[in-house]
Amino acid sequence: MKLKVDDSKRFLVIVDSTELEYQQLEHSFTKRVMNWAAIRNKNSHQPKSFETRFVDHYGRIPIGLWSEVQKLAKQYLFTLEIDGIEYLYNKNYDESEFIEWVNTYFEESEKQPRDYQIEGVSRILKYRYCIEEISTSGGKTLMAFMLFRYLMEKGEIKKMLYVVPNISLVTQTEEEFYEYEENCGKKPTWKSQCVFGGTKNDESDKANIVFGTFQSLSKKGLDYFTKFDAVFIDETHHAKTSSIKNILLKSYNSKYSVGMTGTLPPEGSLDSFTVQSYIGPCVYIVKSADLIAANFATPVKVIGIEMDYLDEEVKRRLYNLRNVAADEKDGVKLLNLEKDIMRENRKRLVYVCQTISKATKNSLVLFSDIKNEYGRNIFNWLKENTDKTIYYIDGETKADNREYYKKQMENEEGVIIVASMGVFSEGISINNCHNIFIVESSKSEYRVRQMLGRGMRLMEGKEIMTVIDFCDNFEYGTNKFQRINYLKRHYLERQRIYKDKGFPFKSFYIKF
Repeated sequence: MKLKVDDSKRFLVIVDSTELEYQQLEHSFTKRVMNWAAIRNKNSHQPKSFETRFVDHYGRIPIGLWSEVQKLAKQYLFTLEIDGIEYLYNKNYDESEFIEWVNTYFEESEKQPRDYQIEGVSRILKYRYCIEEISTSGGKTLMAFMLFRYLMEKGEIKKMLYVVPNISLVTQTEEEFYEYEENCGKKPTWKSQCVFGGTKNDESDKANIVFGTFQSLSKKGLDYFTKFDAVFIDETHHAKTSSIKNILLKSYNSKYSVGMTGTLPPEGSLDSFTVQSYIGPCVYIVKSADLIAANFATPVKVIGIEMDYLDEEVKRRLYNLRNVAADEKDGVKLLNLEKDIMRENRKRLVYVCQTISKATKNSLVLFSDIKNEYGRNIFNWLKENTDKTIYYIDGETKADNREYYKKQMENEEGVIIVASMGVFSEGISINNCHNIFIVESSKSEYRVRQMLGRGMRLMEGKEIMTVIDFCDNFEYGTNKFQRINYLKRHYLERQRIYKDKGFPFKSFYIKF
């Protein structure tokens, strides 16, 4: 099988292949949405509506999937030749030169880069268009800073775009870049600009690095992106969204397109292929268990609390709604019904709030519902019934207020932040957080793994981070497939994630 890099440097074109090779490539590079059978429209049984083909009608494959092509050829013992493969990585990269630069540049810094951070940046310099999975607390921001400063100093780039998923990360990352420079005993020779909703006086033309949310950046025109020599996508699992795809496509002059995240999509999945298509293959992985074992992150323990609080008659009715033929059941509506019942139950609210109020040291309470104000109700109860300092954050909270609340938690004791998962489940750095309460259900592996990472930052005297996961147990009936309610099924999926990550887990059953 023979392929070549096309003139646009965006595709691998199939030049020659046997019929068997082409059919296998086409089959393996057609991906379906996860759980497509469960979520498809009941009036449409066409599986193609849930498919994405990564080999188009012209025999082209997105160039970022070159590693997947190699894997397929190895798996099926196909011979493979790719003309122009030298474009895909830097054959002349000298790792020793980079290591020497790191040792010199960080000579005076109290925060010395760790070996895996140096290795991770070195892989980026070699592959140029790639992704890395670095667990939360792994120091992704320092790695990004090292990449930026090295490329700037060597004259390989003049301008970098740093894309993040939310406003809090814009200002947080910019501040950390300047702190790293100061810790190295250097004065910045570069300028920065932040771009997010409501930003005034955008002077990106004068900046060497622009920090911005993908929501705001996606509104910029094509000319805006042509000046960037490098693009860095933080929390890369978001790269399947159209906004980030457009940013990457517009940045066609970029010599480096890099993504980092603590949670990559499952290997071989549609999301994995989509992310790689626009950035490149994963070239380096650092797991949370590795960080904890090396004392680079705080150990985590998880306590699950199964709450049984509904009347038997209500549980019976919910069971009857579940225990019907598949074509008569709408799982999404039943899940939303369970969530409504959970949010409206006063006994549950009080029990959850009392449990939160008893925790010692600083706590982060994560909720998902903003429309029905469940997080706001928890905030109000804690505000009225405890003497602790309570803050509330959701998407409407101003960036300055979010930063103030974070700094208060970092510097004070007895602080509780009640925050929406969408704002605080990823990327937020707070060392002085000892407890995390998950008060609403989620089974998204991305979100669960990101939430776990919020309290893994090292801090003197912080020996362990405790996660309390609340589960709503509405079990009823004899049908083993329908006896367990949807919210508990989510809980069981979270259990699997905890065990997969190697976190100690205990579950307790409470009836009230």
